[in-house]
Amino acid sequence: MSISRRYRKICQAPFWSNLSVCLRAGERLCNRRASRILVRSIAVCMLVAVTGYGLLTGDHLAGTSSGTRGLAGQVSSYFGYAAEQIRIGGLKRMDGATVLKAIGVKPGGSLIGFDANKARSIMLNLDWVQEASVRVLPPNRLEIEVVEREPFAVWQRGGNYYVIDREGSAIASFDARRFSQLMFVSGEGAQENVSQLVNQLEAWPELNSKIKAAARVGNRRWSLYFAGGRQALLPEKEVEQALANLADLDARYGVLNSGIEQVDLRLAGSAVMVPFEGTTVKPDRKVALRNR
Repeated sequence: MSISRRYRKICQAPFWSNLSVCLRAGERLCNRRASRILVRSIAVCMLVAVTGYGLLTGDHLAGTSSGTRGLAGQVSSYFGYAAEQIRIGGLKRMDGATVLKAIGVKPGGSLIGFDANKARSIMLNLDWVQEASVRVLPPNRLEIEVVEREPFAVWQRGGNYYVIDREGSAIASFDARRFSQLMFVSGEGAQENVSQLVNQLEAWPELNSKIKAAARVGNRRWSLYFAGGRQALLPEKEVEQALANLADLDARYGVLNSGIEQVDLRLAGSAVMVPFEGTTVKPDRKVALRNR
């Protein structure tokens, strides 16, 4: 009898048939169990990953009442994503804590999910920031460079006081009381025109040093205020010439330290001086400069 005939005869035996059925059933059972174990393992891993990510990015593991304080930073540090080395350059008036709070970073905290471009956009929306750059340099290094807006004047609007830059933009984050050395201005349009006035006054530093405040009148012209309640009314046009006349009057007659309350320079080429009420003014100071 050939080998092939013997093999067919064995396979047709009842014992072998029952054994084959049992083997196929066992194989299907093992496959189903393996599948269930695999699916459950994947589900558990996904749950752990999502939960861990939420705890890390939400900083829930760093609460003061948590026994796992600092765990987020430790885990992030292990993978090279913790803010352990932070450098903030360019600060003059604001502090680093203000910067980190704005972009949501804590020293040693997790940098997982941190977006440097988004952080820069947040920085640029701060009223005291002119320019900013944010970079993450693994491992564990965060670099921030800031250019602050330069205070130029203090603007009074209603009962409020704002530090403004040269373009007239208010910097509400700066305390106006800390900038008493700056030009104090008020009136409609004052914040937009003060830079031009300051530029015009640069030619007369002695006169400029005596000015206490300036008021924009009708968004057309300026009135300057000096110590003792004295004031000078500037014209709408030919402001440089009017300032030259005022500087000359003060140099020759000391009108800004005398009994003169007001110097009216609104008429081109002339100046009209008004004394304080009840003040006696010498004849040579009553009339000033006509047709200069």
